[in-house]
Amino acid sequence: MSETPFDQALQAARHDDPSVRQRAALWLGTHADESVAADLVRLLVTEPDFYVRETLTWAVVTRQAETYPLLVEALHDDALAEGPGRVQVLHALSKIREPASVAEILPLTDDADDAVAAKAWWALGRIHTPGAVAALVDHLGVEQDFRRRELTRALEQAGEAAVEGLATRLREDPDLSVRRHAAEALLAIGDPAAREAATDLLHAVERDDKEVVLPAIEALAELDLPEVDGVLTRLRDGDDAWLSITAGWLITDRADRA
Repeated sequence: MSETPFDQALQAARHDDPSVRQRAALWLGTHADESVAADLVRLLVTEPDFYVRETLTWAVVTRQAETYPLLVEALHDDALAEGPGRVQVLHALSKIREPASVAEILPLTDDADDAVAAKAWWALGRIHTPGAVAALVDHLGVEQDFRRRELTRALEQAGEAAVEGLATRLREDPDLSVRRHAAEALLAIGDPAAREAATDLLHAVERDDKEVVLPAIEALAELDLPEVDGVLTRLRDGDDAWLSITAGWLITDRADRA
């Protein structure tokens, strides 16, 4: 039996030359039917080249009706999706944004592999159902720099859906590191989504530890609310030299942006 174009493309997708694999991935993404869904997922989790992986991700996501259950299966198959492969599966799931995948992703938010945990957070931030956002907020305060930065990025992706939970942690959590991280995330989310947290940011600026005050005052200054100018002016003219300098800089920055 002669080879079909699909057979030839799948063979090319395993070629040593990444440029050949890239062309094959593009062809498969354009022409493949549901019969090659499993092959696309297998290629995705084993592909070493970034650009080819991105093309394969596109091919997999555009056929999500067939590939989604295979991605979930791969997510929990250590032989198939270990390390970088699991990260790539999570990347594809973050693009599909299927709410049902939250339950599958949650166990990986505490993965020992930094990249896996970070991509799990990213996927949850993109899906941003209440359960996904709650899981992200529960990780606030993580101290390792890479994880802290990636969690902040994930919360930024969640946007408005995360603001209420972040404001609550900023207002009520006894852990200074958690409050500081909540303020950092609200700063990343920015205006207009973070306006809901304006009262809690103001409270933090006036009463919290200076480690929390700095991101809180920056987050407050990002909000396009008229009362913010009065708050910043009062802080600039106050007795605390550190707050005065910070508020003065933020007033100038707001004027430049206006």
